[in-house]
Amino acid sequence: MKMQIGQKGLTLIEMVITIVILAISLAAISAMLSSGVGRSSDTTLEIRSAALAQSYLDEILSKRFDERSHPRGIPPCRANCTTFANFGPDSGEDDRSDYDDVDDYHGLDQGQGQSDPLQDSTGAERTGYENFRVRVSVRYMDITVSGTEENLAVDLNDLDENEDAKVITVRVNYLNSGTEGIAYSAYKTNF
Repeated sequence: MKMQIGQKGLTLIEMVITIVILAISLAAISAMLSSGVGRSSDTTLEIRSAALAQSYLDEILSKRFDERSHPRGIPPCRANCTTFANFGPDSGEDDRSDYDDVDDYHGLDQGQGQSDPLQDSTGAERTGYENFRVRVSVRYMDITVSGTEENLAVDLNDLDENEDAKVITVRVNYLNSGTEGIAYSAYKTNF
């Protein structure tokens, strides 16, 4: 007696179904990978945006609180501080290297779409930031009831008047960051 051994293998239909399942799986994996790559470029832009904002904030925070402040900050200006209406570069401060107090930077607007390119504190043009725009605004903090910084007001002469601190906001736009951009803020106190 001779035994017949059955042959096992895949039929044509089974092969086609296997190929279709693999194709769908590979398409889904490819889509996930490509979206991850796209988001990683946004992360790089956000990191560069934060570094750019930090360099502007470092420069601004190194200046004195007000035009009428003593260079070392003591005594602080009180009733004679610059009014908000007069924020911006003072007379004779035509260049950023002439800025000597925080509110001189109010209204600074440099970079993409502006007449001034992005510059460092020495006035040299920043390279590698061609698609970035930086806007700076400065204001006194608002500690009034229901004011923006109401909860910062404390007793015993620490931040108890609006003129005790200025809020510096550096807004950075980069390609695809929207019209508002990303805002980075810091406080400069009157001391």
